[in-house]
Amino acid sequence: MVFIEFSYPENHVLKLKVKGHAKKSDKGNDIICAAVSALVQTLAAGVQKNLNGRVLGNLEAGNCDLTITVPRNNQAEAELVFKIFRYGFQKIAESNPEHVNLN
Repeated sequence: MVFIEFSYPENHVLKLKVKGHAKKSDKGNDIICAAVSALVQTLAAGVQKNLNGRVLGNLEAGNCDLTITVPRNNQAEAELVFKIFRYGFQKIAESNPEHVNLN
């Protein structure tokens, strides 16, 4: 099971934790894990490159723990980006409830 914790409670600071393995297929061939990984990596890189954000923490397969912050002048854009990516995680979890848990 992949457990995803996605929150941005205040000051547009995003906390993202992803742990586990979907176990739909073998490691390296699991389409659910690949989808989650693609979203995590795109979010982290996109915020850094396009919103001058800072990504701190661990970004490794099966054990991701990130804190993402953006400058004040990019907070409105960051909120929209965070909502869009949370929606992506939500759709993966809804389509695969036995393999993905989103909080």
